[in-house]
Amino acid sequence: MKKLLLFSLLLFQCLFVTAETKRFFVNRFGTAEGLATNQILTLYKDRHGFLWIGSSNGLQRFDGRKFMSYGIRSPEVQPSKPVSEILADSEGRMWLRVGDEYGSYSAENQLFSPVPFEKKEDRSQGESLWMDSKGSLFVILNNNKLLWIDQQKGLVTDQNLPIKIPEGWRPRAIFEDKAGLYWISHVEGISVYDPARKEIYTRDHNPLGLEVLKNPDFGYVFNYHQDAQGVSWINYWAPDERLVSYDPRNKSWKNHKTQLSPPNHNYQEAFGHLELPDGAIWRYGIQTLADFDRESGQFRPLVQSDLRYDKISKMIWDEAGGLWLATDDGLYFLHFDTPSIYFLEEQLQDGNYEYQAVEEVIHDGDTTLWLGSWGKGLQLLSLKTGKKDVSWAYQAAPTSSESLQVWDIHHDKSRQLVWVGLQNGLLQVIDLRSKSVQFLYPEAIGGSTIRSIAQDGRGNLWFGTQNGSVIRYQGQGLDGAGFQRIRKFPGRIPQLLVSRDQKLWVATNNEGIYILDLEDGKTLKQLDAPLLSSNDIQKLLQVNDSIFVFGHELLNKYNSKSGANEVFSFSDGLVSNKIQHLLSEAKGLVWVYTPDGMGRFDASSNTFYSFGKNHFFSKIPSDGRGGTRLASGELAFVSSNSIMVFDPGQFKRNLAPAVPSITNIELFGSYIGDGSVPATRTKFSSHENSLKFDFNILDFTIQDRFTYHYRLLGADPVWREAKGDFEAVYSLLPPGDYAFEVKSANESGDFSEAAVYRFTIQPALMQTWWFKSLLALALLALLYLIYRLRLNRILAVVKIRNQLARDLHDDMGSTLSTINILSSMAKTKIGTDPAKSSEYISKISENSQRMMDAMDDIVWSIKPQNDTMERLIARMREFANEVLESKDILLSMEISERVLDMKLSMDARRDLFLIFKEGINNAAKYSKATRVFVSFALERQTFVLKIKDYGVGFDPEDLDRGNGLENMKKRARNLKGSLDIHSTPGEGTTLHLQIPH
Repeated sequence: MKKLLLFSLLLFQCLFVTAETKRFFVNRFGTAEGLATNQILTLYKDRHGFLWIGSSNGLQRFDGRKFMSYGIRSPEVQPSKPVSEILADSEGRMWLRVGDEYGSYSAENQLFSPVPFEKKEDRSQGESLWMDSKGSLFVILNNNKLLWIDQQKGLVTDQNLPIKIPEGWRPRAIFEDKAGLYWISHVEGISVYDPARKEIYTRDHNPLGLEVLKNPDFGYVFNYHQDAQGVSWINYWAPDERLVSYDPRNKSWKNHKTQLSPPNHNYQEAFGHLELPDGAIWRYGIQTLADFDRESGQFRPLVQSDLRYDKISKMIWDEAGGLWLATDDGLYFLHFDTPSIYFLEEQLQDGNYEYQAVEEVIHDGDTTLWLGSWGKGLQLLSLKTGKKDVSWAYQAAPTSSESLQVWDIHHDKSRQLVWVGLQNGLLQVIDLRSKSVQFLYPEAIGGSTIRSIAQDGRGNLWFGTQNGSVIRYQGQGLDGAGFQRIRKFPGRIPQLLVSRDQKLWVATNNEGIYILDLEDGKTLKQLDAPLLSSNDIQKLLQVNDSIFVFGHELLNKYNSKSGANEVFSFSDGLVSNKIQHLLSEAKGLVWVYTPDGMGRFDASSNTFYSFGKNHFFSKIPSDGRGGTRLASGELAFVSSNSIMVFDPGQFKRNLAPAVPSITNIELFGSYIGDGSVPATRTKFSSHENSLKFDFNILDFTIQDRFTYHYRLLGADPVWREAKGDFEAVYSLLPPGDYAFEVKSANESGDFSEAAVYRFTIQPALMQTWWFKSLLALALLALLYLIYRLRLNRILAVVKIRNQLARDLHDDMGSTLSTINILSSMAKTKIGTDPAKSSEYISKISENSQRMMDAMDDIVWSIKPQNDTMERLIARMREFANEVLESKDILLSMEISERVLDMKLSMDARRDLFLIFKEGINNAAKYSKATRVFVSFALERQTFVLKIKDYGVGFDPEDLDRGNGLENMKKRARNLKGSLDIHSTPGEGTTLHLQIPH
């Protein structure tokens, strides 16, 4: 069947909608979809597939799903200014016009580097930026002069121009042809610059005989374009706008102005042109959009109700198969792969139609679609000729409203009748041969609305009603007595289905599905919850001998052989959980009509195919009601006020999945780069651990037709399927090396290669291996220190015990031995020599006193409370006073405060005390002094003890070096110090002890 290219995008946008021939499916994007403004000034698509949009509110980038706004820094952040020009040089560097400034732009850091004008210029009549094949950038000041951007000097200047124009001529546009000639449009006409000869050609100087230059009528030329076939297109004013072409093949001129005019009297201006890769030419501008049909030599204006604009500022070709339009009413995309489809939407001035059913009726070679509406009755539609008269189908119709309230239509091929189920139990029966019509209220139906009609292999008709009754009709022709109620179920019966094995499947709205025997109507099986997703089943469809699909809010797939049922939802790939109708195509694929568009289900693999938001199926009416498969294999669906017919075979299956792009990487919500930016950060500190990834296929026409799967190596054990906005969010990632991967998959589960972004989250200081190693070593060192301290304490105790034992043995033992000997001698002499005995007893007394003093020194030194220097000096003072007072020697003592803060070990205190003690004793015994001076000082890091007597002194040469002096020096060495004794006869003696601190 030959179909019209008919479809509608803006449904129910206005009160009156008529059927319209539309050449292209259109997507529109405005502020509601994320545009900064609907005033779009320019477009550019980069080599990665991103679309850049310049508007009156700045710069944005579009990946087909999301708009991202880009700032302008130079280097400080600038206020938002219009971006009216975007070009890219051979290196991919973008050049912008931002406000009144031109400059290069780095999207990675959003840095705009303006190039200043060498001098002040008159820019009041507009301007444009143009680039030639060599990468030279030119600024055309309309009706004024030509400038260029001298990148070496960093200026916009008219000096050393690579293109020469006639003196005094005012430029408008430039075109570079295949031969390298520059065609410049001027107010004065057209000039041509030949860079090879460095020569300017005009109508007055045309040595090459260029035919276009021979035309004397050209003045105020807006633009010149030469297409791939060599045809020249000239847009000029004389005095109104004109568009002419010159074809060098037949040397003919043609005026195309009238072909571009819109179907109204509005002002129009076709100032822009675009040549597509296939050679097609488009013109655009104010109130103008048209393409050139080379066969007819005519422009075809494109006027569709879903294209609403006053001005198209820029139009670019997308390799995905379509055109992007920058307009004053947002961003538009024209799909060139629009499928062939028949779509008819009723005019609404007479109210809604509420189509409930559609049935194909083929009779005497004539194919018609019978549409049943709830309120306007039957309509007959021929896809070739349009609507047909159906008034004859209402001969002798009841005057009540139910005769126009259709619920179901069935073509009874065996009887050549059309049965129409109506409201309140009314049945309309139409004889196709005689075109006679009967309306009857069968008693068996009981006045209940007839919701569904089915027919079994024997020709018997089955009716399902609003009150749950199942009625069978077995009559020949139309026999009123042939109706018989077979069963009665609670609730409504939305649909009946006779299966291929001749069983009656009854869908109910509250008890699931009953499977009945056609002979006696007995229940063979009941399917209900929890086997089914719900007991409310509205739609039934048999896919093959064993597989049935049905549902209302979810999709059920039931295997009648195994008794197994599978339930599918939006999360499994359904376009929407609500199912409005189900149809199967010849290949067994199930088409699922939902409020959110059309989807396709492959019951053999349990896979779904969504046509996406960028496909016309996403814009079909949301209130689908019914449908049927035509004899041609086409599918017909009806909604409240429209019918849609298409060939399902034209929709390809299993498109090759494309590698997705990582379109956005955010750190704590701030953009840091994407898969197209080589300088995107890959190293993060330990606290920079919350990342979000957006991904997409940068092919606008197919990006929604695949599923996306992602994982983060280092965090995700398995692949995840993306839902919703196709993004992945990871928070509080621990330090480590990661790789984010994303791939696409088609409906058969074939995967693309993965796009990969590798990054590292560096550990904090405390998380590094070397810090942990140092910490472990420190812990081991601490444990060893504790062990050594404990061991040293034990050794110190042992040392003290050994020392006590040595002291007790040396001092106490020898003294006690001496006392014992003296006691024995005194005992033997007590009777014979009392004087000698008394001498021995005196010596015993002296030794006992010395032993007591030594014992007292030992006990004092080991007491913890005597560990301070202050207590030691106090004891020294006490000892010196006792010894010197008995000899009438005056003691004076000087103590530095710093000395009191000194810390000495027990052994050091004891040795120091004994040196002091020996020095005081010597002064008391031998000095014959009347005064002794003692000082304790801390000079730098040296402790100094000085004992000076002001006595008789002695000659050091005559000194008897006995045990006392040697013991003192030995103790000084133990203290790692030095002991010096200075004496002069008649001047006293000085003991000088130095101990390093």
